[in-house]
Amino acid sequence: MKSPISNIRTTFAAGTIAATIVFLLALLSVGCAVTPPVIEPVATPDEYIFAQEGDTTLIVGVGWWEIFGDTTLNRLVAIAVENNSDVRVAASRLLQARSSLTATKGSLLPSLGVGLGAQATYSEGSDGRKSIGQQYSLLPSISWEVDLFGGISGATEAARADVLATEWGYRATMLALQAEVAQAYFLWLQYARCEEICRRSLALREESQERVDSLYLYGFASGSDRQQARALTATIAADIQSYSRSKLQANISLCTLLGVEPMLLPPPPHSKECAHSRAANLDGLYCGHLTAAPLPVSVSAGLPSALLERRPDVMEAFYRVEAAAAKTKVAHARRLPSFALTAEGGLLAYSLKGLTAHNPLYWLASANLTQPLLNFGQLRAEEEVAVEAWRQAALDYRQSVIEALAEVENALIAIDTYNLQAAENLRLLEANAKVQQMTAALQADGMVSYFNYVDAEYDLYSSQLGYVQLMAEQLSAYVSLYKALGGGW
Repeated sequence: MKSPISNIRTTFAAGTIAATIVFLLALLSVGCAVTPPVIEPVATPDEYIFAQEGDTTLIVGVGWWEIFGDTTLNRLVAIAVENNSDVRVAASRLLQARSSLTATKGSLLPSLGVGLGAQATYSEGSDGRKSIGQQYSLLPSISWEVDLFGGISGATEAARADVLATEWGYRATMLALQAEVAQAYFLWLQYARCEEICRRSLALREESQERVDSLYLYGFASGSDRQQARALTATIAADIQSYSRSKLQANISLCTLLGVEPMLLPPPPHSKECAHSRAANLDGLYCGHLTAAPLPVSVSAGLPSALLERRPDVMEAFYRVEAAAAKTKVAHARRLPSFALTAEGGLLAYSLKGLTAHNPLYWLASANLTQPLLNFGQLRAEEEVAVEAWRQAALDYRQSVIEALAEVENALIAIDTYNLQAAENLRLLEANAKVQQMTAALQADGMVSYFNYVDAEYDLYSSQLGYVQLMAEQLSAYVSLYKALGGGW
């Protein structure tokens, strides 16, 4: 009869042989590993093509929209950030990702539990004797899956990267909303200001038409003059309806961004006038801008390399790559052995009183080493899927960097050209205002025809509307630049 020691040695030897076989199979699995993708580095230029000379410092504040000096815009952005559903969903996703990370971290540590059990068994023997067997237990337990090949730690790395990606995604959603509110606000303001110009011009044209009708009645104006006056009045009246429709639709779109039910928002009043605007006959509009603060001559774009760390969508794409890379570790570890330790022990007795009796102790310990052998290529295919997802995420990141650089360049081009275009359009507006004044005086003295007067009136009217539209586009270009630079964090 063998001794207990020899039995233990025999069992240990058998277990060692089994473990050796499993590890050899694991080595074979490693030899069949999927080739990881080649990640091309993302190169950035030394400076932007259309940046100001010597521009290397980026200055973008957190509340970048405040540069426009418009209290109404500031209030609308605050309402949108608080109420917009897209922002709320992004915030919820961030909380979800953080909870997922906490849950994944727990897989690295042993899990503890306790079981309280009571069991009764009724039996009846062949001799007719009846008996009831009882068993009571109070058994704490511990189990731990040892992270032999980094599968669990890889899952933790992936969850951590997902949290960072989701956080940057939340910032990207916030920045996109702020930019959309600002651009929608400037569009709404443009239509409102253009409608004001149309209504004021219509009042003047109706007075002029009444005068022409009177002159025609007494034979001092031709039928052509009369019809020309009516045509210009009808044109302006039609423009009022067009701008009114656009203003109301922009109003509704703005309410949608704010996350509130449709309502009529009062356009902000003119905060100031200047001599330039009065001389240009802008009807109370400011010259050079639609907002209370003058626009900056230029905005520092900084170095392109800094954009990779500022743009929320670029940073989100970067951490998606990190998460995808970590998930390949998880997929590969599934093809390798897993090692788990389990132990339980406590009180075990065959009566309730026995739980408090002397030495009713019980314990059990086990170790399990498992190696997948035959799964018909399923685990390898899953690893290939994870590797391709990694490759796709890397390509998406590279494309996001290229698009970010292009958006900055386009915004810089827009601002530079809009600034020059605005200066030229202001000169055009001033010239048309002077032509209209001189033509009106000459026509009153009979020195020019009424057609010349109508042409001068329409040129001034068109240049006023065009100038306001240009100002709105210029403001939108500044918004695009701040958004392209990543806002301020």
